[in-house]
Amino acid sequence: MIDVHDFFEFDKNGIAVQKPINRIAYTKEDIDYKLKYIKAMQDLGMEVTIDKAGNICATLSGKVRTDKSIVLLSHTDSVDDGGQFDGPLGVFSALKTAETMIKNNIQNDVNLKVIICACEESYRFDGKACIGSKYLRGDNLDFDKTISRDGLSLQEIVAKYKADLVEAVEKAGLKPLKEVDKVLDSNNEIITAIEGHIEQADTLHEHNNNIGICTSITAPYRLNADISDIKTAADFICDLTQSAKQPENLQKYRATVPNFSIKNEINPEDLQDKQIITLRAKGKANHSGSTPIDKRKDAVYGAAKLIQLLSDIPDVQFLETYTPSYNNNGITDCCDLQFAVNKNLPYSKIMQLLNRAQNNTKVNFERIPAIQKVNEKGKSLNKKTGLFIDIRQQIGMEPSLTSDMIWNCIKDIIHTTGTNCRMSITSKGSPYATNADLINLAKQLCMENKIDYEVLKSWAGHDLATLTSNELVRTILLFCASTGGSHNPNETTTLENINALINIESKLAQKEMEKAIENTNKIYPIKTENEMKTEIA
Repeated sequence: MIDVHDFFEFDKNGIAVQKPINRIAYTKEDIDYKLKYIKAMQDLGMEVTIDKAGNICATLSGKVRTDKSIVLLSHTDSVDDGGQFDGPLGVFSALKTAETMIKNNIQNDVNLKVIICACEESYRFDGKACIGSKYLRGDNLDFDKTISRDGLSLQEIVAKYKADLVEAVEKAGLKPLKEVDKVLDSNNEIITAIEGHIEQADTLHEHNNNIGICTSITAPYRLNADISDIKTAADFICDLTQSAKQPENLQKYRATVPNFSIKNEINPEDLQDKQIITLRAKGKANHSGSTPIDKRKDAVYGAAKLIQLLSDIPDVQFLETYTPSYNNNGITDCCDLQFAVNKNLPYSKIMQLLNRAQNNTKVNFERIPAIQKVNEKGKSLNKKTGLFIDIRQQIGMEPSLTSDMIWNCIKDIIHTTGTNCRMSITSKGSPYATNADLINLAKQLCMENKIDYEVLKSWAGHDLATLTSNELVRTILLFCASTGGSHNPNETTTLENINALINIESKLAQKEMEKAIENTNKIYPIKTENEMKTEIA
């Protein structure tokens, strides 16, 4: 029997342990954890395969058609210092679903596949996420030119990862993995795809609901902005944030600037008889997509707001801003600001502005001796300069509209100041709507099983949204209630919530399996021998 305690850590009272997880994609830590799932897959009697992108798939072959599959999926890789449930909980619920169907002798006329998608998080490849599921969709990934943060190509990384995994599987005494080009043959193979996941916010917990049924999945629009002036960049950050806070935009997009690192060109002579002040804005790190605007403590926004207020002081000179560390989809907990003012300016004047900025942004400020760009071991913290912008789009907000929104936010500032600004887009996807029939079925199952649920949107990206381009595929994303936020060690949930997720996912998969052949044969009839000969000819 697959046991939750073999995959997640709980204390003696059954409370989930909150701890940092560093299971970056394709690393030894990722391999070691995947071995647990591979063993469970093989113990269930499923055939386990691995493909060229590192996706791992366990298959229970269909009794009638082996060319069609119901797919259950998630990932096991994490961000740096992530939480223990983000991703793996979906793999666990998928395996428990497979176990339930096998134990109950559910007739699987089509394949049942459990897929661990490779490299869902964008952490290792600096903004490039869902690599495994995009490969399955058929995207033309450039394995040689996709370079990681540590300077290696995707081709090199996957090759070493697969070699190390094969060795680890052998040492663990498990059956060898079968290597295939892709663990899914084509976009037409999937009938239904279900992904379970921990919720990235506290919404379900706050409303006393166990399960979230998602109607849409956000798509990130990300870009680097090279703005040559600190005040101009601060105005842009504030305008962008204020625009996202408008009631008409709250359900359209969420805007975040994870990195704000600019150094103004200053003549040293201009700093004579000036007082140099260095301040640190201290906020709270969290996931940029899943954290609502009104619940953020964003250090970058706090620093930008203070810069706007400080600009009212005559002759203030902004010297540098610096974000010590950031990730592409993170609300930043720390941003430094250095500026110069006349020596005779009372610090009490600065404090008044600090208090105003603090009240406005929920960010605290402290004075520090100097901007620190290296850690205690002398290693550079953040080498990126400029702004990095993360926009989370929902249905109705396509990339073209996002581009217009960003341009409208900055054009007047640029024209007024004459400041140079160059922007380069790093990713731009379109939001994804899940299947209305499955949403209604999930709601019905929750009511029948007396499970409290909520219909909501996902403000973070998921493999489900990039798995296939076939519009006929029935898809649904189910959330398990959580607390503590996302992409941080405080993320946690309960056994009650986990069991509720497994319950609904299992029943959904069973319902889909029961009608799979009837629906599949209508849409994809089996070709006769003469039809196949005609196609070949």
